[in-house]
Amino acid sequence: MINLKTENWTIKNIDTILFDKDGTFIDLHYFWGKMTELRVREIISTYNLDDSLFSQLCMKLGYDNNSGKMLKDGITALYSRSVIIDLFRKDLAELGLNVSVGEMENLFDYVSSVFYKEMTKYTKPIDSALDFIRSVRASGVKTGVVTSDSVKSTMLTLKHFKWEPLFDVVIGRESTKETKESGVPVKMALEKLGSDKDKTIMIGDAPMDYLAAKNAGVESTVLVATGQLDKADLLKTSPFVVDSLGSVIVSS
Repeated sequence: MINLKTENWTIKNIDTILFDKDGTFIDLHYFWGKMTELRVREIISTYNLDDSLFSQLCMKLGYDNNSGKMLKDGITALYSRSVIIDLFRKDLAELGLNVSVGEMENLFDYVSSVFYKEMTKYTKPIDSALDFIRSVRASGVKTGVVTSDSVKSTMLTLKHFKWEPLFDVVIGRESTKETKESGVPVKMALEKLGSDKDKTIMIGDAPMDYLAAKNAGVESTVLVATGQLDKADLLKTSPFVVDSLGSVIVSS
């Protein structure tokens, strides 16, 4: 087992760490920004909307295409896909466009199939996070990925960067019908790893990651300010917050 320590806090006796993906060890602004642009362009094309709506619809999905940044209060990467679709459908309805859940899911699936063919072009690692993951793996800790993205997308990323040996299990969107926030995906990861929730922590970049762990009985979640939210915002959710995983000391 290992201990994690910063100048502000210490978490002891850890034998399993579960990681969120986007914003935690992948640069979500670059990744989800491109995905959002493709989703909006497909919506405009499919429903013959005016091109002038492009930036507005990107903003509705939580992406400022002018700055190239995901909005800290935006819906993409902060919520599960089903919630994003529900909220975005309401935004479209206000513009006079009524799209069913099934239509939106099919459109998102199509865009994903296009995006994933060139996904690695839009994927940038967060180097400090990868160094941390390598460090805890070297200490013998079990590790897993619990993400709202698909297992397929996640495995493509891991294979491309040769990160497969860094994780023992990957739980994604298609692993269960339940949302990440429900805690069910975290419970699935613990079961597959044979891990005790009391010796497990979650590491993520958003309140959703905290809820995912809490609802699975995992008491400690480290939130890192490499995603959409800054440190001050994250401290409203968890006392274990860092600017970067590079500031966390790993000890036996």
